[in-house]
Amino acid sequence: MRYEEFVKKIMEEYVKKGTIPVGAFPDMELYMDQTVLFMNRKLDIYRKDPKEPVITKTMIGNYAKHDLIPRPVNKRYTRDHLLLLTLIFHLKGTFQMQEIELLMKPLIDNYNSAFDEKFDFGQIYEGVMDVFAEEREKLADQVDGQIGRIKDMLGLDEFADDDTTELFMLIASLALQADARKYLAQKLLAEYFVKPKKK
Repeated sequence: MRYEEFVKKIMEEYVKKGTIPVGAFPDMELYMDQTVLFMNRKLDIYRKDPKEPVITKTMIGNYAKHDLIPRPVNKRYTRDHLLLLTLIFHLKGTFQMQEIELLMKPLIDNYNSAFDEKFDFGQIYEGVMDVFAEEREKLADQVDGQIGRIKDMLGLDEFADDDTTELFMLIASLALQADARKYLAQKLLAEYFVKPKKK
């Protein structure tokens, strides 16, 4: 299979399964084993090794221990836990755990507060996914455009139709785009979550 076909196939799979729709989260409490099973089924697209789970009991226990998610009640996890676990999973590609802890702190403080009006985690999650949905839908076209530009550039020299060179340039370009977004996200976190904590 040519890499262009592979990219198209992967992008179609990502658009379908790359995020969990808010309506897919069960509105019932789950025990740890059920939580792990749900998360691994829904995030299976990200599995690098078929034998290795995406999320483990140990990870979830550590997230609760470090206040990235609320503590389970009677060893059960709610829809809010699942929503937050999913967000943490996506944040891990950009941030270290201490940074995620700072980012999640206002949400967890609100969840644990007896006085504050409660955040609707479903609404927050859906808002994040809605903002991302447009970019996710355009991603296949953007990558296709990049492939076209790379082919045009290479068509002018001796590397024309060299898949290795094309793939290298595409992968490096995608990595630079991811790095630019990561840079911006880290700067925003540092300015509005890390600095205020130090003050």
